[in-house]
This record gives sequence, C-alpha cells and structure tokens, in this order.
Amino acid sequence: MMRVLVDTDVVIAAMKGDEAQSADSQLVMDALVNGEFVGITTPVIMANVQYVLGRRWEVKRGFPDRAKVVEAMNELLPLFAMVHVAAADFHAAMASSFVDLEDGLQHFAVVHAARRVDGIVTCNVKDFERHAQLPVWEPGEFVRNYL
Repeated sequence: MMRVLVDTDVVIAAMKGDEAQSADSQLVMDALVNGEFVGITTPVIMANVQYVLGRRWEVKRGFPDRAKVVEAMNELLPLFAMVHVAAADFHAAMASSFVDLEDGLQHFAVVHAARRVDGIVTCNVKDFERHAQLPVWEPGEFVRNYL
C-alpha cells in the first residue's frame, strides 16, 4: 500500500471546500478515510492545520472556537501516521535549494523517516518539483494515477 505525505494545503483545501483544488483534495481525504493509502504527516503539518482552523473558526478576533478546532483535530489525527521532525531535517532544509523552508522541512522529514514514503501530495507542486527527492503530485493527479 502506498505511503504518502499529505501536505497542509491538501487538508485545508478539502476542509474549506472553496479553493481551486478543493474537490480533488476532498477525494484524497476520502481515499485516506477509506484506507486506500497510508497518509503520512508531521507534527509541523498538523500544527499548521490546527492554526489555520483556529483562524478560520474565530468566535471573536484572536479567539478560536477551541472546541470546534479540537473536534476537527481529533478526527484528523487518527487518519495519519506521524513521522518525526529532527534538527537534521531543519538543517537539511536550510542547506537545500527549497525556497519555502517549511516545504523543505516536510520533504526532508519524510526522506529521513525510518519508514518508506512513496511521495508527496500537495496543491503546490511547483514548490517541491525541482528540489524533491520523491515524486510529488497534485491531488487530482494522485487520485487519477494511484488510487
């Protein structure tokens, strides 16, 4: 079974439902729920998702609907296998040619993961494609070609 890092933007696009790649991102998340592949994440990705949800679900400026965010995170976390992010991953990202250091961090975390990872699904392929050591797919491409 494929093991694939699901980037923050895919999770958020699926949850928001109003972005260009939301429909395909929702198909990725549905396939994950249905066990069609193993979703890989990092603590950084889940922290990013939690932050975005908190900003999206503010009850008043600066105060998220904490219960709603916690409920969403409790639904998301069990779907994924979590890989560790080490200091070496930060250093590798900073030494790399990744323009977006956070994308580089995610990339090196899965490259260095003890378990094999087959690729990365992201809405921002351009941020990865010239630098990645793994295949990188947009959500629609991943769904069409691998699920």
